[in-house]
Amino acid sequence: MKQYHDLLKEVLTNGEVQYEPRTEEYILGIPGSQRVYDLRQGFPLMTTKNVPIRLPAEELFWKLRGERSVKTLFDKNVHIWDANAFDQYLKVNKLKDNFPKHTQEWAEEFDAWKERLSRGEENGDLGPVYGHQWRYWKKPTFVPAHAEGIEWMGDRWEIKDIDQLDQLLKDIREKPGSRYHVLNAYNVGDLKEMALGPCPFWHQFTVYDDQLDLHMVQRSCDTFLGVPFNIAQDSLLAHMIARETGLEARNFIHTTINTHIYLGVSPRSDFWKNPANVLEFQTKVDDVTELSDYKEVRDWYLSEASEEKELDIGKDHIPDVLTQLSKEPRSLPTLELRMGFIYEAIEKPVGEVAKVLDYNPHKWKTNSQMAA
Repeated sequence: MKQYHDLLKEVLTNGEVQYEPRTEEYILGIPGSQRVYDLRQGFPLMTTKNVPIRLPAEELFWKLRGERSVKTLFDKNVHIWDANAFDQYLKVNKLKDNFPKHTQEWAEEFDAWKERLSRGEENGDLGPVYGHQWRYWKKPTFVPAHAEGIEWMGDRWEIKDIDQLDQLLKDIREKPGSRYHVLNAYNVGDLKEMALGPCPFWHQFTVYDDQLDLHMVQRSCDTFLGVPFNIAQDSLLAHMIARETGLEARNFIHTTINTHIYLGVSPRSDFWKNPANVLEFQTKVDDVTELSDYKEVRDWYLSEASEEKELDIGKDHIPDVLTQLSKEPRSLPTLELRMGFIYEAIEKPVGEVAKVLDYNPHKWKTNSQMAA
């Protein structure tokens, strides 16, 4: 996974500091980058930290089913979306001012909400996110005035659902050379109803001979926690679409736009408000020649930056990024896919459909937590 490690280092050495208003955290980011993963050389699952395939796979199946509630994932012990669903609950019920982010009140209410969700007392709705757009994109259709039997029907609009997944599979089979093999999750009209606008929003498939490539474009990228999931998830998607259409998955091309690493909140993030600190940090990272040097940079950083408050531990991802970069990448695992018909496969437990063989990642404890 040299491509991913190079991306981490690119963000560390070239990133700019920015305050991000949705999460109310600071980030170190670059405006964009691109990496290519040859799926014939192994399944691109991180080896410098442990990423259980079940987690990104369950989220992928959830998307492919077109679901919009977090409840299914929650019940399967997949908690990627919990905080976003809670944030949506606060927004819909006009409670955001009552529970400001990064406070004890927010954390306590979040715990109470999760308890209610586990009992089925909350619906966990996220709005029309990702898979809902893939399977139920709304298309307004004008129906002009006409007669139906003896009854005259005036002009009217009807809303019809477009199943993008179904259309994609049909088109790949029937018109493989087409340049319209797209799953689009970025529905401008629905954005305000979503708990979170789609980060990976554009999936375009290309067929040459019997080879299938997937190019995914991602507007916002949590490079430490999110991107490894995105790489694994969409590589699995490429394999599943290829298997369904009688092709071989070849390349996963990943274009990341706002590509960032979280720096947490004050007082830890105060380090990054000083340009001299940023320059010294980036110089030290740029001067690394041995993997062990990353640990030295991490130790220096932790000695210079303020400690995180107990409530905020793990909101700064920099220490874990440097720890990961200090690990030597290992051989990639292989994917074993036993899916059958795709619509049947996504209703099954992930373990019955997809497994990774010979996966031997470095296992170490990460404190990093997802930004909400």
